[in-house]
Amino acid sequence: MSAASTRRAPTWQEIWTTFAPSPTSAYVARTLLAMAIALYGAMWLQLSSPASAAVTVMIVANPSRGGIVSKGVWRIFGTITGAVAAVVIMALFPQQPLLFIVAFGFWLGLCTFASSMFRHFRAYAAVLSGYTVALIAAGALSSPDHVLGFALSRLAVVTLGVVVSTVVTMIFQPSVTTDGMRSRGRAALRGVAKLLLSRAAGTPMNDADFIAERTRLAGEIERLDEAVEFSGVEATDVNRHAASIRRGLAAMYAALLSVSVAGRSLNRLSEATPSPLPSRPEAGEDADRLTPPPGSVADRVIAVLEEVSQYDARDDRGPMVMAERIAAMAREITGLHGTVRSVEDETTLARIHQELDQLYEAIAPFAAWRAGRRPYHTGRRLTAFKDYGTAVRNGARGMIAVVLGGLFAYATAWPSGPTLLIVLASACALLSGAPSAAAASIQFAKGITLSTVLAFIWEFVFLPRLSGFPLLFLSMLPVLAIGIVGSTKPRYALLSLGFVIFFITQLSIADSMGYNVVSFFNSAVAFILGAWVTVLVFQVILPPNPMRDARKLTARIRRATERLIRSGGGHRGRRDWLGWLVTHNQAMQRLFMRLQVDPALRSQTIGDCGALLIVAQEALRLQSFLRGLDLPEAERAEAQNALRHLGNLRRPRRAAASAARASEGLIALYGRNEAPRPGLLRAAGSFRTIAALMPQAERFLSLEAPFGAGA
Repeated sequence: MSAASTRRAPTWQEIWTTFAPSPTSAYVARTLLAMAIALYGAMWLQLSSPASAAVTVMIVANPSRGGIVSKGVWRIFGTITGAVAAVVIMALFPQQPLLFIVAFGFWLGLCTFASSMFRHFRAYAAVLSGYTVALIAAGALSSPDHVLGFALSRLAVVTLGVVVSTVVTMIFQPSVTTDGMRSRGRAALRGVAKLLLSRAAGTPMNDADFIAERTRLAGEIERLDEAVEFSGVEATDVNRHAASIRRGLAAMYAALLSVSVAGRSLNRLSEATPSPLPSRPEAGEDADRLTPPPGSVADRVIAVLEEVSQYDARDDRGPMVMAERIAAMAREITGLHGTVRSVEDETTLARIHQELDQLYEAIAPFAAWRAGRRPYHTGRRLTAFKDYGTAVRNGARGMIAVVLGGLFAYATAWPSGPTLLIVLASACALLSGAPSAAAASIQFAKGITLSTVLAFIWEFVFLPRLSGFPLLFLSMLPVLAIGIVGSTKPRYALLSLGFVIFFITQLSIADSMGYNVVSFFNSAVAFILGAWVTVLVFQVILPPNPMRDARKLTARIRRATERLIRSGGGHRGRRDWLGWLVTHNQAMQRLFMRLQVDPALRSQTIGDCGALLIVAQEALRLQSFLRGLDLPEAERAEAQNALRHLGNLRRPRRAAASAARASEGLIALYGRNEAPRPGLLRAAGSFRTIAALMPQAERFLSLEAPFGAGA
């Protein structure tokens, strides 16, 4: 029998895998199909501004089902609130354009402020509420009595775009949002374990590859919060576990920030030498016999971490098995705390134990969710970080820009003045949340300018020679496809978004097409002027200042850490360390985004943030531990004094010195005691850790303001 005759025929699944389009190609195809259906539907229903239906599809487009549904719902909500505001403002000032401009500017500023206080698509809904007023008022300024009709028409065309986009996605895209969240969560956990192993193997913390991978993982863990949001829209079980999973992501983020310190401790454990403190007669040789060799402990920890670094469970049992292995290793480390005889060994074990605990707290919520159990992490309701200073600046900038633009349009009586106002309002509101708004405004302006050039070519060269909707859309297809593909590339996302949206808008698509070169150029000037005035706005009117924002964010983080330490980590006696981390990780993430202007400083700050988190954790652990430790009056007073100094991080050197004194006092007490008291070493190790990490924490805190010699 020949080899050819024994060859197995491929299955349908194998054929589909071979010829199936890539995720990007499928996303582009779905978006184009939805745009075609929405545009045709709007023209068939004879809605005013049918191009807005296609624009809506582009704006709500998202690779995931949950993202489409979430953004679509919030877009409709934002359109409703914006339409109501437009009707109210127009009713209050029907023949008073100056007062209308001021009222609109105030409303846009208020919405932009609100968008800076929200996260994900709730922020977009607030922005949309602001500039929807301009979209409706542009048609109603000459006929205020018809404002309600314009508002309802706007709501209808937006709703059509959202519904079509959602239906197309539901039909042609499988429900993979939760699968994507699981796979990305596993990948992030593997990445943290690999970094920890790399550091344990001796990789220096200033290694370029180490820094790049840590920075990438920080961004990926931050984006996982958005994946949880989208998955919760699709699946009720994810929504029930969402708060627990977010606490798990906070633990993973803390593990990433402290990976350098923990990896160094694991490296030290691997190379450990006999303890410098003499063994006690009471423990004697039995303690030496019962204590595993340091190298063997390190080998087992490394073995567990290697399992985590290769973790890629495909079934519901996998996360639980991995969580149990991490927990078993953490329990083994806990059992060693009573056997060590030096504060150095105690400190080393504490750091490794803490890192294992954080990895366990990161994977346990996923394990509980997949096993159908109740949420693993519980606590108070999670609160989002509120950056009031940035929100006020964004709102004030948007209000000032719109009022000035409106006054210009009023003074010149320019027919395209409302178009200028639309571009200015939408761009100022949309770009205010970008990490680097000034740079983002340039990309957005480039996209609008390019769209104007191509829109002119299409409207006056191609479209007059075509008839019927199929040829109309087919002629636009290559341009739209290129723009949608560009929107999937982070480097070109804003340029492509501005290009696609304003290309469709400027074609003036209607049931009966009209071709007026003078009118087109008049509007084109308004689009381009609005785009580049937006760049000027972000450069001149309350321009973003990343380092100033970094100072303010550092001050917020410092004050929050001080309050946490002074309160003992709880609200009215209830501790929720991970809940606190969820909120203030957002502050740290904003800080890291602001520091993108200085990559070296950003990388250093990520590591220094980890040092501050460890200091806070050790302070909380000490507060609980010292309550059950019977200490002489002098040592207790010294320990309490050191904790009190940690409640004022404006003086980090004094806090470090006080922690060092407390550590030395407890070590001396340990040496004087006849009976072994391992608890003394644990407390001494915590104080020594604080003293050792305070210089790094001080470097982080100096972003707020450099400390003097007496700090």
